[in-house]
Amino acid sequence: MNKAINPCIRCGKERIKGKETTIPNAYSDIKSTMYICPDPECQKKVEEELAAKAAKRQSFIDKRIHFSKKNKK
Repeated sequence: MNKAINPCIRCGKERIKGKETTIPNAYSDIKSTMYICPDPECQKKVEEELAAKAAKRQSFIDKRIHFSKKNKK
């Protein structure tokens, strides 16, 4: 049997199951599972890196929306 490989993006250790949530939908339930690094310090740094990337992405979106509104006037 082949084991699924799910390494940490920073240190390469096998990630473990963290938080699991179920979101009810009109027709079925959606199950979402978050996997985390077993090393708490590494996980903290990964979350900081992901937050920085998300903030950068959001700033580009905000600039694009502002620019498109500016040109419509």
